Amino acid sequence: MTCPRCASEVPGNATDCPACGIIIAKWRAPRAETTAEASVTPTRSGATSPPAWTLRTPPPPPPPETLGIPYSGWRAAGIGLVLAAGLTWFPFLKFILSPLITIFHELGHTAVLWLFGYSAIPAFDFANGGGVTMSDLERSSMIVWAWAFGIVTLGWWQRERKGVLVALVALTVLYLYMYNSTRETLAITLGGHAGEVAFGALFLYRGLTGWGCKIEAERPLYAFLGFMSFFAGLHLGFSLMGSNSMEKYWYLQGKGGIDNDLVTGAQILSTKLENVARMLVLCELMAIPATFWAASMRKTIGAVAEAEEEV
Repeated sequence: MTCPRCASEVPGNATDCPACGIIIAKWRAPRAETTAEASVTPTRSGATSPPAWTLRTPPPPPPPETLGIPYSGWRAAGIGLVLAAGLTWFPFLKFILSPLITIFHELGHTAVLWLFGYSAIPAFDFANGGGVTMSDLERSSMIVWAWAFGIVTLGWWQRERKGVLVALVALTVLYLYMYNSTRETLAITLGGHAGEVAFGALFLYRGLTGWGCKIEAERPLYAFLGFMSFFAGLHLGFSLMGSNSMEKYWYLQGKGGIDNDLVTGAQILSTKLENVARMLVLCELMAIPATFWAASMRKTIGAVAEAEEEV
């Protein structure tokens, strides 16, 4: 055997070279030193081109957009809008999806109840139809202090962001202004419809941006659910604004001896049911363009699709 370093003859069973002393099993030949000049490739004109290892694959161009929203988002919104509008005109198909709108509604009540310290869970009302939020309406100081601890912790975590701190202070002042008053009762009463608007905006946003979607087919489905939630609120609001609507007649009858939410809201506000219905329609109509605006600002918000995160 020949030593890889000094080329001396080495016995076959030797582990090191008797001439230069290296351990043969650990020997690694030194890598050739290459200079920048040696790695430059000359071209026919005499100029030099950069070495191949410095070339990078250029990033893919961003998808075409209109008003800050990708074409895929507009397509998903269009499909969802057509499907939701079609199902709105077919009462049987609308009835099939009504449990989904019901759970959105009851989750809204549940969230507001928990916000003000009441334990609650959403449920379906199999006796009278629709949904019901089950709560003993006994405020828990532990829940309220948990919210307070969360606000303080979030404020400390975001202490260097003045905008976040101002928003937290404003929300705290608003919370104390509503706490244990008729304003709290009004928020709990109308929280169900606020939940429908919130879920509608969330699903439409996901359809427009692809945020949280794993496959492209999810986006039209989310847009469809978002528009269905908006249309349910608009349909109720417009039906209550009329004077001879059969739906308005049944809505005024209440359910299980309890007035419906908008009737109770009108009583708290000391106004007519038609005025509360107009407020509902206005909120639903404002939520749709607000969601489109949020989708156009998705990169600032930080809620974007995975493909846009990689770019």
